[in-house]
Amino acid sequence: MKAGLRTYATVLADPAARGFSLAGLVARLPMAMTGIGIVLLVSLSTGSFAVAGVVTATVTLAGAVSAPLWGRTIDRLGQAPVLVVAAAIWTVSLAVLVVAVEAGWSLPAVLAAAVGVGLGFSSAGSAVRARWSHRLQGSPLLDTAFAVEAVLDEVIFIVGPVLVTFLATTVDPALALGVAGVVGLAGALVLAGQRGTEPPRRPRRSTDAPAAGIHLAALAPVVVASVALGAVFGGMEVVVVAFATEAGVLPFAGAILMAWAAGSLVSGVLTGTVAWRRSPAARFRVGSAALALSLVPLPFVHQPLLVAALLVLSGMAIAPTLIASVAVTQAAVPQARLTEALGWTSTGLAGGLALGAAGLGALIDAGGAQLGFWGVVAAGVLLALAALGVRTRATVPAPGPVEQAELAGAAAHPTAPTAR
Repeated sequence: MKAGLRTYATVLADPAARGFSLAGLVARLPMAMTGIGIVLLVSLSTGSFAVAGVVTATVTLAGAVSAPLWGRTIDRLGQAPVLVVAAAIWTVSLAVLVVAVEAGWSLPAVLAAAVGVGLGFSSAGSAVRARWSHRLQGSPLLDTAFAVEAVLDEVIFIVGPVLVTFLATTVDPALALGVAGVVGLAGALVLAGQRGTEPPRRPRRSTDAPAAGIHLAALAPVVVASVALGAVFGGMEVVVVAFATEAGVLPFAGAILMAWAAGSLVSGVLTGTVAWRRSPAARFRVGSAALALSLVPLPFVHQPLLVAALLVLSGMAIAPTLIASVAVTQAAVPQARLTEALGWTSTGLAGGLALGAAGLGALIDAGGAQLGFWGVVAAGVLLALAALGVRTRATVPAPGPVEQAELAGAAAHPTAPTAR
């Protein structure tokens, strides 16, 4: 334990690295604030959770489409110009979205602004990890640096929902999103300004060499299961806000969601210390079934504290399931195609997020938060059924404990528009 702490101290002793890591933390904090902030703004302004879900889904889908395009552009042009342009698009679009909702503009106008918000979502997480990779290339400290960023991701998705909910319910929802916009823009500008730690531009990859194939029969079930998993994540955010509204504890909606993230944080840390003997596919099936079962009591509970407690337990099934899904994907594809394959699973997750937010928003309008929770349970059942089709088709080196901990970072932000 002491040796591990010394390694962290060594990594963080680099002033330049501390600078870009802190800037990246600030730049991506709004990722944890925007989704629930939009749900609060739209639901409180229009009285419709269905509309709130559709707007949130639009942001999610636009972010899923734009993320790989921004990544490719960063490779060609460098981080600084892309971070600045994306942050400008995001900030302006967020401001337009707030005005459109509060002024009662038509739904197409609101959705157009939502597309801009999604298109401009920050690539700060990827940019910071690329800087660590460049700075510590070939060093064993690189795994520790990635673990630092995973911990910061967990912190972001615990603090963000609480902060935006507090501002939205005690001051004004528009102000809450305004703070998110200012914070995100400031973080992106500071990160972009640190040119000395930016990795060099990469030339276009050669297309002469033939690419190894992806085993679609192994990858497709994982993508389908990712859609169902995304539906659980996307639906839960809308349902929790509706539940908190009905229970008269709306200012604590972020804290209730934080409980889910906290459970995932704990299990992610524990998962990273275990040398698993069971196959990734088996772990994925068990994790999916456990997550589905953990959702079943929610429609029967009406006490906010008890819901939060159940979400802590439910959250503990998230990180192991996500980590196993990455390991299964690694087994399904050659290493040279891993990024592409993970892109497909991220797309499935983002699609599920959008479907869950929009679909469960409509259910809530029809039957309240209790019906919304039943919708989450249904998405969990679909996840468990889809997971039955997941099989490990090949053998690859499994991620080590630190790599697993880094992969677990995704678990704490189920409502983010796309993977980092």
